[in-house]
Amino acid sequence: MIGQGLQVLTRFALVLASLVIVISCGSGAVGTIVNDPAKITILPGSDGTPTILYSGLPTTFTITGGTGVYIVSSSNQAIVQVSGNLVGNTLTVVPNNVVTETTLTLTARDTGTNTPAVVTLTVRPGTVSNMITIAPGSSACSPAVCSGGDAVVTATISQGGIPLPARGVRFEVISGDVRFITSAAGLAETVGLAVTTVTDETGAARVRLRALDAAANQTAVIQVTDLGSGAYQRTTLLIARATATQAGFFTVPSAVTYTGPNNQQCASGLSSEIFVFGGTPPYTIANSAPSAFATNTSVVNFSGGSFRVTPSGVCAENVTIAVTDAAARTTTVTFTNKLGTNDPPPAPLAVVPGSLSLTSCASTASAVIVGGKTTTYVAASSNGIVLATVNGSLLTVSRAPGPFTAPVSGVTVTVTDGTSVVSVPVTLSGTASTGPCP
Repeated sequence: MIGQGLQVLTRFALVLASLVIVISCGSGAVGTIVNDPAKITILPGSDGTPTILYSGLPTTFTITGGTGVYIVSSSNQAIVQVSGNLVGNTLTVVPNNVVTETTLTLTARDTGTNTPAVVTLTVRPGTVSNMITIAPGSSACSPAVCSGGDAVVTATISQGGIPLPARGVRFEVISGDVRFITSAAGLAETVGLAVTTVTDETGAARVRLRALDAAANQTAVIQVTDLGSGAYQRTTLLIARATATQAGFFTVPSAVTYTGPNNQQCASGLSSEIFVFGGTPPYTIANSAPSAFATNTSVVNFSGGSFRVTPSGVCAENVTIAVTDAAARTTTVTFTNKLGTNDPPPAPLAVVPGSLSLTSCASTASAVIVGGKTTTYVAASSNGIVLATVNGSLLTVSRAPGPFTAPVSGVTVTVTDGTSVVSVPVTLSGTASTGPCP
């Protein structure tokens, strides 16, 4: 019975030793992790899988084998910025933009003597360009989309400047009160948070978007994904609250909070740009607290124009600046200027007065030490003929006893708080500089 039990355990151990784990990498490749102390493995890549990356799209690699502690480097840091020790055994890289397909290598070394593992990466240009346009169906809220209104969203899918026709593209709502028209032409209209379409011969994909009827003034975020490569890009659009009788009229932002540099000061010297949209321009700016917040103009002449607000350093809360359009509609921007949370920086280390003199063996001179990062000060003299002592923040200098006959000049006492140093010149005259002191 004991022998049979040992055979079962032996077979079980062999089964465990042969187990492999299957992983899915960021590029979509599937590989088998091999933990071999005598060999370093990078997946995908070490198993011969073509490793294709796209600019801006993350890809995850798993490194196993060897000592388990790795140093990873890229042969082209301008495209894949990897160089140094790896924490754990997974590495996610996001290639920078390339204009044409570019090849480079990724090398993993361990802390032992194993042969480094090298995989070849092919980086291709991203496929979702920056040319995502949103064209509102009505100019009443331009450049925003009116609540209840439509817009056409166009994204260009290309690679290295070459359009990619018949390419699947997915449009998704990330945040905001907008929806995509998902129904085909001629059918009952339906909307959804995502819609998929294909590009035309110019590489352009177009979908219709609608702002919800009850949408308030806001910024929405949508995402465009190339289904062929997985590359994606996000963009924002403005939504303006509008009804049948009133065009959207709003500011971006609608509220601003400034925070001071420390817990004893409110903000000053910085400024914010406030943009005005919709309504009927020109717009009049009315500042209710000019002593706390300064404005650079009292009139904005066109939709999409702006005015600048600068806090003066006066603490204030919920101060409103009214923006009124030519049709007497008014919207407000709220401003707050509050204290920071950090302690104020210490005053620079200084000694007052900045120089001292001794006129006799018995005379002393004192100065006060102020500022610095601590209140613990240390003083030292450049010449043993002068003694320097510190008691709290009081610096005292005196003539040292002992025989001394040659004249002395140029004695300096230095004071430090451990970080900065201040020099205090000490002038000696009379018996302090020429005669022996008892």
